[in-house]
Amino acid sequence: MDRLLLSLCLIFLSLAAGHAAQHLLCIPRPRLESIRKRLQTFAVFCLIPCSAMLSLWGLPSPDSRLLALPFLGIASWIWGGLLSLRVARALHLDSPRTGSFYCCGTFSNLGAVGALVSVMFFGEKAIAIVALFRICEEMFYFGISFPVARRLGGGEGAFRLRSFRPDPVLLLILTALGLGLALNMLGVPRPAPLGSVAAAAMLLATVLFLFAIGLGLRLSRISCYAWEAAALAIVKFIGVPLLLVPLAALAGLGSIDGGLPLRVVTVLSCMPVAMTALVPPALFGLDVDMANALWIFSTLALVVILPVLYFVLPLL
Repeated sequence: MDRLLLSLCLIFLSLAAGHAAQHLLCIPRPRLESIRKRLQTFAVFCLIPCSAMLSLWGLPSPDSRLLALPFLGIASWIWGGLLSLRVARALHLDSPRTGSFYCCGTFSNLGAVGALVSVMFFGEKAIAIVALFRICEEMFYFGISFPVARRLGGGEGAFRLRSFRPDPVLLLILTALGLGLALNMLGVPRPAPLGSVAAAAMLLATVLFLFAIGLGLRLSRISCYAWEAAALAIVKFIGVPLLLVPLAALAGLGSIDGGLPLRVVTVLSCMPVAMTALVPPALFGLDVDMANALWIFSTLALVVILPVLYFVLPLL
């Protein structure tokens, strides 16, 4: 129970601190945006790759069945996107709102919230599993999700070919994973203190990332999208896990390391909307207010989702 409370406190206190700072500090909006972007850049480009590399380095005898993790990640994004499009049609949403709903259904917060919850529940070994699960994340988002959002927004000329080039975050993650795996396979022993460094780096990255989000958080007009928020909760927290958890079990992840990979995948299948989901609506003329409201609502829903996970995970 202590781990559950600590996870919730870290998530919401980080967001609340950032949100309070934007009102209490007399900083011009452009300067505040610059600070926010620098904090996120440091977390994503430095801390998360470092944590992933150290964790994979110390992973004992990687099982070949873990190669299913990247495919499970892809399956979760495809299924979340397909479900969101189907639900958007049932709600009779117009194209701009459908595009925003799709982005919120397919983009999941794995790097910050997913990694934090996994580490708090399972310890440092979960970081490598999270990194493998999301190894294709940037390629999928920029190669598939962004073009789909562009088409729904009708902005055929707004998306450029350069968007399909390898993203710097993807290259860093791949380099970090490659280095960690190489050290692991070569049998180079990882110094014991580096396990704590990996966990601390992930926790710090999450706090900084969520604090930075809080700096730009705007809570207006959330109540205008109550039906859409409820529908998205069904997609994110019921629809996606119902597919992903059985797939992970069929891949044999429940028989590795006491079922740790299966439990981590279960956590990752229930994560809220990623901050990245707010980018395509701004670029392609979708409903930005709805995307913002759905992101906030899904994050607040962790107050319910995390306690449910806490009691369900030991049963897997």
